[in-house]
Amino acid sequence: MAASSSESQGSRAGSRTIIWCVPRTVSTALTKSLSFIKDIEVWFEPFTNCRVTQVHVKQTFGLDLPNKYEGNEEIFKRVVDRSREFGVGNITKPEKISYASIGRQLEKTTSRHVLVKDMALAVSKEQKKFIPKGFKHIFLIRHPLRVFNSTRKSMFNQQLDLGLLTGEAAVEETFDFERDYQYANGSGSMLFKDLYDMWKFVQEELGQETVIFDSDEFLSNPSEMLPKICQAAGLPYNESLLKWDSSIDVTKKWMVHADGYVDKLGHFFETAINSCEFLPPSKMPSRDEVTPDVIRCTDRAMKYYDEMYEVRLKV
Repeated sequence: MAASSSESQGSRAGSRTIIWCVPRTVSTALTKSLSFIKDIEVWFEPFTNCRVTQVHVKQTFGLDLPNKYEGNEEIFKRVVDRSREFGVGNITKPEKISYASIGRQLEKTTSRHVLVKDMALAVSKEQKKFIPKGFKHIFLIRHPLRVFNSTRKSMFNQQLDLGLLTGEAAVEETFDFERDYQYANGSGSMLFKDLYDMWKFVQEELGQETVIFDSDEFLSNPSEMLPKICQAAGLPYNESLLKWDSSIDVTKKWMVHADGYVDKLGHFFETAINSCEFLPPSKMPSRDEVTPDVIRCTDRAMKYYDEMYEVRLKV
């Protein structure tokens, strides 16, 4: 019998996919939509979890948290015991904050479909060796002006709520994205450089084909773009993925490093995890409406965005 429109040959064989992105690319809403696919195991920002924890461990203990758990169990135990101080949930499994352990666990998973959503900013050049083998790689991009403007607002409000900002950084008018976005490798303006470098790494070092989608084009035509994303990932597509249950129950099944992690970061994830469909993109802000740090970051990022945009998968 011929395969139905909801199941391709590739999906019957299973799939392993990482969706790499920068913030504010509709990646969390997309992840929620795809979470309703049967027999799928979703990992939500596992390497970003490692990166965030490393930053907070450096601030709290003055220590560089190792990439490997084995041989460093005592350091990881201290981190787990004091994880509530980081304000991002209670870490229950120390191996979930180890780059090396994450890579091994992803390679060993036996689920029919495995989907990872993560930020390229979380993986340095030295940490790329922990990227799991056997995975396809999809990239989400969006115009830098929109990305930096929205991320600046979310990051400021989230860090302020968690008590992580002091001095000029604790005032929205003097908050500087490059200076105060502490989770990026280098300054915050490197977000697109990190994504670009990951894209090149997958092609040149791993020797794999890549697929790029622009989030605004996706939101403008999800009924045509979502099937293309599913095809690129090897996932079964069904029209039901365009509208889903607004309950956050499905997000509770995501593989994360800390209990309550997604729930506590409401300034980033609340709208997406409570969503039930893809909405058209909002109006692009003008340069006159954004802060100087957003313009500065945007201008530095455009060459990376433009090159990736040129080879994106179009409608």
